[in-house]
Amino acid sequence: MASIITGNTFDPNTDVPDLSGKIYVVTGGSAGIGFGIVAHLLQHNAEKIYLLSNKEEHAEEAQQELANKWGDASKVEWRKCNLESLKHTDETARGLAKELSRLDGLICNAGLGVGVYSESEDKLDTHMQVNVFAQAHLILTLLPVLRKTKDSRIVSQSSDLHRAAPSSVKFESIQEINTDIGPTYLYNRTKLGQILFAHELYKRLKDGQFGTVTETEGIPWINCTHPGAVKTDQQFQAEEAYGTLGKVGDRIMRPFMKDPVDQGCRPALFAATSPTISKEQIQDAYIVPDCKPTAPSSQAKDETLSANLWKLTKEVLESNIGNLDYTM
Repeated sequence: MASIITGNTFDPNTDVPDLSGKIYVVTGGSAGIGFGIVAHLLQHNAEKIYLLSNKEEHAEEAQQELANKWGDASKVEWRKCNLESLKHTDETARGLAKELSRLDGLICNAGLGVGVYSESEDKLDTHMQVNVFAQAHLILTLLPVLRKTKDSRIVSQSSDLHRAAPSSVKFESIQEINTDIGPTYLYNRTKLGQILFAHELYKRLKDGQFGTVTETEGIPWINCTHPGAVKTDQQFQAEEAYGTLGKVGDRIMRPFMKDPVDQGCRPALFAATSPTISKEQIQDAYIVPDCKPTAPSSQAKDETLSANLWKLTKEVLESNIGNLDYTM
């Protein structure tokens, strides 16, 4: 698949097609890579962009910057979405599902980086809740709208650090998830989880679990991306976790990291907007900068792990939300 693509560069200023009439939802869109994604969607005439984040003041700052440089910021609508609360995530997801008649792309970019272990109000490891469980619920709740929209996309922002997830990861229980395995492994585990969930979702869609695949209700293009080493606020989480060592590492590496708006957003934008995705049937793939599908780790291709994670996600969502609008 990768050999079909003629070159691996994707300039978001010129290579994103005209997006007139298209609607997108972006999590974590008020800063860093997420802001870059929103900015370039707006730059290329998206009809509507729903920016999901937790803090309104950050969204207001983002909208001001968007208005100053990127286009008509009235097309960008902020929706509060606290991913550390599954009930609040559910309210946001169901509200969007009722409101939207089409959805061209759901870009799950929000995430906690390398950081200390903590638990959410749902008594879950916040890394897994934010990076995997909550955004899985967004995906599944919005899936019917995505299926009715031709050439729609689901993009999950993973990382090459999924390759360093510990071999002990099984995704078999909440007790396992709520074990502090250290700041870096907590992050790596979630990046692995995102790839596994996307694969399992595609497999179940293809097998008809969510309804017969027809011309009017198809399968979105479902892909995971790796942004590369990018300057974001996530590095400050690592500083908190590792103290002086984290600060020294950040100071050494930051000059070599990519700008999030110019470069860090490229793989996600390629997956979310490029006609190449449908033309070359790039599905259930792991895309690295800028637009190169490549093989993920052997763990990320483990069918037992993906099935375990699906079952665990079902348990987490049903126990914390209750009745779901879909059947897992």
